[in-house]
Amino acid sequence: MQLNRLDLNLLLIFDALMRTRSVTLAGERVGLSQSATSNSLQRLREAFGDKLFVRTPAGMQPTALALELEDDVSAALERLRAAFERNRAFDPASARRTFRILLSDIAQQAHLPTFVALLRQEAPNVDLVGESLPVREARDAMVQGELDLAVGFLPDLGAEFHRQSLFVEHWVCVINRDHPSIGGTLTREQYLAAAHLSYRPAASIHASLDQLLEAEFAGQGVRRRIALSASYSSGLAATLAMSDLVLTAPSGPASFMIRDQPLRIVPLPFELPTIDLNMQWHARMHGDPGNRWFRQRFAANYCAGS
Repeated sequence: MQLNRLDLNLLLIFDALMRTRSVTLAGERVGLSQSATSNSLQRLREAFGDKLFVRTPAGMQPTALALELEDDVSAALERLRAAFERNRAFDPASARRTFRILLSDIAQQAHLPTFVALLRQEAPNVDLVGESLPVREARDAMVQGELDLAVGFLPDLGAEFHRQSLFVEHWVCVINRDHPSIGGTLTREQYLAAAHLSYRPAASIHASLDQLLEAEFAGQGVRRRIALSASYSSGLAATLAMSDLVLTAPSGPASFMIRDQPLRIVPLPFELPTIDLNMQWHARMHGDPGNRWFRQRFAANYCAGS
C-alpha cells in the first residue's frame, strides 16, 4: 500500500474504532453517520488487506493486525494534532468547546458556582461536563483524550501526566457545635472513644482519601469505631449537626461544611502528613491552547476561593 493513495482521514476512523469498538460510536466521535463510517471501514479493509475489526457480541473487536497498528496510528495522530495546535490561538469569547473535568461532589459545591459564573462571562459558548470516576478510570480517560482535567487529592498518575499543586491541606475534625463530650480541644482518648463518620464515596477521587487516613492510623495503632459510612457528601453536615459523630476530613472541605450548619472544627489529636490537593492532565493536552486556558482559569478560581 502506498501512503499517497491512503485517505489520512481513515486513520481517524481507525483510531475511533479502536477506542469505542462500535461503528455507531466511532461515527459520533468523528462526526460521521453510521453508513459513512461503515463505508470508511470498508475502505480501510481494502487498503490494509485485512478485516481489521470483526463484529462480535462484545462489539467490533480488532484483529491481530489492527492491534499491531494501534500504537503507531495513535502516535502519528497525536503528532499531527500537536503540529496543528502549536500556533493555534484560543479565543474564549468565541470558542465553542466542551471541557470535561473530574471533581468531587464537595469540590463541586464549593467551587463550581463561581467557576461557572466566570465561564459564562468569559466563554459563553464553552460547555462544562463534571465527571465522577475512580482514579484509575480517570487516568485512562485522560490518556484517551476523554477527560481534560482531574482535580483532587490525587496520587501521581505517571510520567506522561503534568501536575500542579493547588493547595496543601491538613487533617481536622468536624463535630457538632454543642458536642456533649468534646470541648475546645480533642484528646486522643476522646477521639478513640468517639463514634465516627467515614466519608467513602464509591466512585470518586476521594475514595482513596479515607483509605489513606486508615493506613496512617494503622501505623500508629489507632482504631476508630465507624458508626456511619457515607457514600455521598449530601447530608453529611446535617448529620453531624444532629449527632455526636466525629468526621475526620481535610481542612478545606471541613471549612465548607461548617458554613451553613451549627458545626465547629477542632484539631486532630495526632500528627498526620499533609495532603496535596492538585490537578493533573495528560501530556497530549499540555500544549493545547484551550486546555491551557481552561486549567489556568480553573486554578485561579480555585485558589481564590480556598
